[in-house]
Amino acid sequence: MARRCLSVHEVHDKMRRWTVLVQVVEKSHVLTSNGSPPIRFQRLVLTDSEGTMVSAVIYGNDIRYFANLLQPFKRYYITGGTVKKQDAKYKISDYHFSWVIHNKTLVEEYVEPNPPMLPCTFEFTKFEDLFRFADTENVQSLQAIVITAFATKEQNNGSTTRDFIVMNEEKKPMLLTLWNEFEQNQGTQLANSIGNANVIIGMKLKITTFNYLSLTTKLGSGLLINPPTSEANALKEWYNANKEKEEIGELIKQMAYKDSSKLLPPSSTNEMISVANALNTLKDVKTAWITGKTSLTPGQQKFWFETCENCQKAINVDVGWVMRCPSCKEESKVVAKTRIGITVDDGTGSINTVIFGLDAEKFIPFTALQFWEAHNEELNFSTELASAIGKHSIVCFIRYYEADYQGQKEGKYNIVKAYTIEESVHISMAITTAETNEKIPDLHATVLQSAKKNEFFSPSTKKLLDTIAESSATANKVPPLVTTTKRTLVFGTVPSEIGLNFAEANTSTLLPTNAPGSPLKK
Repeated sequence: MARRCLSVHEVHDKMRRWTVLVQVVEKSHVLTSNGSPPIRFQRLVLTDSEGTMVSAVIYGNDIRYFANLLQPFKRYYITGGTVKKQDAKYKISDYHFSWVIHNKTLVEEYVEPNPPMLPCTFEFTKFEDLFRFADTENVQSLQAIVITAFATKEQNNGSTTRDFIVMNEEKKPMLLTLWNEFEQNQGTQLANSIGNANVIIGMKLKITTFNYLSLTTKLGSGLLINPPTSEANALKEWYNANKEKEEIGELIKQMAYKDSSKLLPPSSTNEMISVANALNTLKDVKTAWITGKTSLTPGQQKFWFETCENCQKAINVDVGWVMRCPSCKEESKVVAKTRIGITVDDGTGSINTVIFGLDAEKFIPFTALQFWEAHNEELNFSTELASAIGKHSIVCFIRYYEADYQGQKEGKYNIVKAYTIEESVHISMAITTAETNEKIPDLHATVLQSAKKNEFFSPSTKKLLDTIAESSATANKVPPLVTTTKRTLVFGTVPSEIGLNFAEANTSTLLPTNAPGSPLKK
């Protein structure tokens, strides 16, 4: 009897036997459900010649039965799977059903020299739009060239990761982190062929504010390597034609994938939301661009913290130590990093947040090392610092996260990226003050000058700060304070939280008045 093949749309749950010629788009890793008892399963995405996609699943011991079949991009005849009505929220096309493939399903490879181009279409998010989904569960799909592979790392929770630099025609390199099975399978394949200009389609990737803005796999993600599509071929041709040009090489050399101003450039006015809106929505949307006048949050006496110079994670070790970081696993120096609690007010509301590092130092005439030296001298200049910060307005990308505090979840806000008004000149500012309800004129008309120390300090304080500045400059040129004897350092647990910039995991918006004493001191 001649075999009659149907299209995907012709197959429904009332049919007993049917045959469809499909092409495999994706075959996932073996996953385990959270139910009791847990069930092993493997997801597939299939398409017919019309481009209609259907999701399919294999359970339990049947996974091994089909281990050598249903390989990505190849074509197969599938006969007699179980057809089920698909929940609308899991639909991947306009087809209303999904399939279960079991050991009574006949799967036969369609033998051909090379599989055809995938007939289905993909919807990709532009790199420039990824910030809109940062730290949310709104996963995104994109296409990119893999430029560079870094070494595999073991995380404190037993997971393994590997970072890659990826880029497309937008010339905006970003880090993509592959976890566990993705690192072991696709990660190994990509690293071993890094010079081949591999094109990937990342499906259901999470966007995080780790490293300002980056991509990461999660359970349910998919990663296609060199898919047979016209879009992938076009991207590879573009890269091969441009890879020798100075621009792309310079982007990688300058580490644009870690450059906050390239990953999160100043937003346009229509991307801004009011502070009142941010307070109402950030618990759900997680991140937003806001603008407003700045002031120092009261109650702070320490404006820096100790951090790994390599990965920027907080560490409770004296500045100047050389250690093997428990987070990045690299030998690194412990340095001081600026951290200041500020309030941003746009007239609709005010929000307490924390600003870090060089972004913080744009608004003040001090460095982290100066703060550290002044702290050791027991010098408190909160009044002068408040005066400096109060002279500015800010444009910033802010994130919401929750931290445990006395057994309860407490919402906090951190600034991922900040710009002064001078830097974000294309943004029209007209802030309304809460006290007077008067509008502050567009601050671009009167450019604020950088603060000078002698504008804020008494002669005695200025003299001491000048001394600190000199010693700070010298400190940057000499060896670390404690390097003569290497020691084995034992650290407390530092939670690994994807999405925390710099080292703010478990830090409070209201900063402690005193740093904990180092147990490593003699």
